[in-house]
Amino acid sequence: MKNSQSARKKIIAGIAGCLLYVIGDYLYSATGKNQTTETIGMFTKIAYLDMAAWRMWLSILCGFAGTILYYIGFHQMYELLRIHVTKPADRIWVRLFHAAFIIGTVAWTWVHAMFMTNALIFRYVYEAYGEMQTAAEIANRVLYANAPGMIIAYLLCDIGLAVIMLAMIWKGIIPLKHIGSRVLFSLFNPIMFPGVIGNLLALLPWPVNQLDHGTESSGHALVLVLGLILLENMTRNHEIQAGAFHDAA
Repeated sequence: MKNSQSARKKIIAGIAGCLLYVIGDYLYSATGKNQTTETIGMFTKIAYLDMAAWRMWLSILCGFAGTILYYIGFHQMYELLRIHVTKPADRIWVRLFHAAFIIGTVAWTWVHAMFMTNALIFRYVYEAYGEMQTAAEIANRVLYANAPGMIIAYLLCDIGLAVIMLAMIWKGIIPLKHIGSRVLFSLFNPIMFPGVIGNLLALLPWPVNQLDHGTESSGHALVLVLGLILLENMTRNHEIQAGAFHDAA
């Protein structure tokens, strides 16, 4: 038996983990007012050469710690969904949610570290040999070799999770009473939030436009906000006791 307050704390811990992702994304991607945003290849920014190396190291640590907390929060939301969803036809969305966050737990630390590795290889090869194009080519080759797995992770853990959350919102699994709230909370996923809010932020002047770099991770945090809404509704409707609930079998 677990205390419902403990469930809330675990979901909040997951939100904190996603916010560590946001910090890690910002450390990795944010550029100064006068820095170039030009890239060599798809992801290798010339600005990496001017960034302090500690930003990359700290970003990797944020990703590592964030993933641990991510698992705690998303696993707790999954436990709530197992109790809340009783219709056999809707159970598929709970299973898909489970698959998405389990894969995300494994994938996001690796994906985040690969982007950091790309930046560090570019930086250190350039420092050793002074050839920007060669350094970028080596860094890009390492990243491209890992690209298939990174694309699969994105499809499952970002696009897949977004589809799952939209389905649960519009099927009423996430208890939202009004059409307006369903439309609003449809943004609460790692695709819709950066797609709408992130692109709007990117249009604004520096430094506000730099906040766009964390919106994908913010979308994961907002999924857990829906978990808090679910927990509150389940408590209010006596699906679980105000003080405690049993794990589903």
